[in-house]
Amino acid sequence: MSIDHDVRVGLVAGLDALAPGAELAAALERLSPAALAGEDLAAYVRGRWRLQNRATAELLEGLHHLGRAQAGRTERLASCDEFSGDEVSAQLGWSRTMSSRKLDLADDLQERLPEVGDALYAGWLDEPKARTICDQTRDLADDHAHQVCRIVLPEAPELPVGALIERIEQVATALDPEWAQRRRQRAEARARVILSPTPSGTANLSFCDAPAPDGIASRARIDALAAAVRHLGVLIPIGVLRLQVGLRLLDGSTAGMDDRTVALLLAAEYHAHNTPDDPDDTPDDTDDTDDDGGPDIGPDDGGLDDGGPDDGGPEDDGPDDDGLDDDGPDDNDALSTVPAPRSPSEQGVLDLPDLPDVPEPAVPLDPPDTGPGRIREGVVEVRLRLTTALGLDQHPGSVPGYGAVLAGDARTLALRHRDGEWRVVLTDDQGQLQHVLLARRRPPGPRGRHRVRGRRASIVELQVPTTVLAALDPDDHPDWAPLLRELQQRLAELGRPGAPPDQDAGPEDRARRRPGAELDRWIRVRDRYCVAPWCRRPAHKADLDHTLAHAWGGPTSSWNLGAWCTHDHRAKHHAPWTVRQPSPGRFVIRTRAGITYTSHPKRITEPLPVPKLAAHSRPLPDDGWSDDRTDTHDDIDPDWFQKLTQKTRPAATIPTRTSYDGEPPF
Repeated sequence: MSIDHDVRVGLVAGLDALAPGAELAAALERLSPAALAGEDLAAYVRGRWRLQNRATAELLEGLHHLGRAQAGRTERLASCDEFSGDEVSAQLGWSRTMSSRKLDLADDLQERLPEVGDALYAGWLDEPKARTICDQTRDLADDHAHQVCRIVLPEAPELPVGALIERIEQVATALDPEWAQRRRQRAEARARVILSPTPSGTANLSFCDAPAPDGIASRARIDALAAAVRHLGVLIPIGVLRLQVGLRLLDGSTAGMDDRTVALLLAAEYHAHNTPDDPDDTPDDTDDTDDDGGPDIGPDDGGLDDGGPDDGGPEDDGPDDDGLDDDGPDDNDALSTVPAPRSPSEQGVLDLPDLPDVPEPAVPLDPPDTGPGRIREGVVEVRLRLTTALGLDQHPGSVPGYGAVLAGDARTLALRHRDGEWRVVLTDDQGQLQHVLLARRRPPGPRGRHRVRGRRASIVELQVPTTVLAALDPDDHPDWAPLLRELQQRLAELGRPGAPPDQDAGPEDRARRRPGAELDRWIRVRDRYCVAPWCRRPAHKADLDHTLAHAWGGPTSSWNLGAWCTHDHRAKHHAPWTVRQPSPGRFVIRTRAGITYTSHPKRITEPLPVPKLAAHSRPLPDDGWSDDRTDTHDDIDPDWFQKLTQKTRPAATIPTRTSYDGEPPF
């Protein structure tokens, strides 16, 4: 992202040229933000932000010395101890916990990562990002931590905190994949489920240190079921709906039901409690509240993007360039007469006599080519290098919306979703987009699992430079040989590198309101995320919008389409923002405040360092757990974890239910 400042010699240029310090502070003191507008106001805010970062660095330096201070002496203690936080708490009225956190950060910036402290002092890095870098590198050896900082620090100012965390994980994993794998295995060996109360009287149920592929798959399944329930007119906040779906899958009340029945059950319960007895008594719902007087929480309430299915998520049937909900007509009327089912404890597992008579929604719960008993796996997008998929390197992959995943997990996810859409993204040697191919062949899946025909929404993106693809020998990779030969054959038939699929489109194609599947795919691969520079919502969950509105004659073309999350899409139309696309994938956005931002086409792959291995395996960090087993029982195989994590895992099967007469075996 870049911010286009006024090039005139004036307030903007003057403030931006001043380093944080007394001169900048004096210049800002002479200004009132109430009298500024547009770029001048933005320059004022940037100046205050840089001053605050300088002040934060100086405060943390003072805390670093205060925690080690000795009465009447300038010599400091060698390190902080349990009493150091008391000095800070007494001065600033902080708790010992907060004081300890600040002292830990101060020590990192002064001793372990001084380059991060220098960036904070210079004003171009703020405390949240400085803390993120320190926290995310705490497990690393010092030489690896410094290497991560050398790569990540220049990129940090333009990355949101979540994207910064993902980038640090990618670089750290690439430096020592073997160490990262050992750390992951140790964490998985300590997997646990925790139930804890909250001060509000609710409960937190946490699955801790679950294998990443299983956690991603579980969340995607909950999202998919929540989307199915939402299609049935259940208008509650998406977070609440996800929670209800997850709990009902676990508490036994839906045991034996297929996904369609679970969705119908939850919808019937909702409508039974939210439908007036007499339709004539229904108040005129023309305001911004629901019938119960609460805020309107339907899919089109115009609220913030919460990442749920109503925000252009996985269940959208196609790109949306008008901000309207494509999920179909409102299903409230169709379900308004559904009687309340009995409680799960009363009705039994399959005693649901009323549900088969529920009218079908306009958007069917199941595609026409699959039966009602199919399992909803949800939408998962996994991105990895083709060389990683082949086992030639151990570069981490990524799951948009989740973060970085280890190479082994990326390969597991790719094969788990071999029935989805496999995109092969060809790049130049710098990682810039050249071509997008749809793979026709797949490597064999896990033993015992057969490819299921029908629509699969998940996406596997394989990234490879064209030079690397041409150099691969399919005979070296028997399982992947059919796919590699296909790609190499098609490589010779491709046109100009970087040319979009609509380069030869005619007037009729450009006059269509919606792009074809090939162009839709190209736009989402090119943009990667929402095109607003500060947004990281994945493109596969975003809308496709015409830069120049289709109603005003804007063509449906690669240079007039972009991926926009629902929130920023609404801001573009209703804030309003002024948006131009001077070249494909380059967006110039002028916001309501009169500030202009420019986003550029993103690289498909970010550069990663070569592994920097030590002579001996690096020790794992202290995570507060004892590595000595103190809970060993005679009925637990001491080698259970090694057997569980063997390189070749057994085929996935549907477990049979077992009844235990005694205590659980764990």
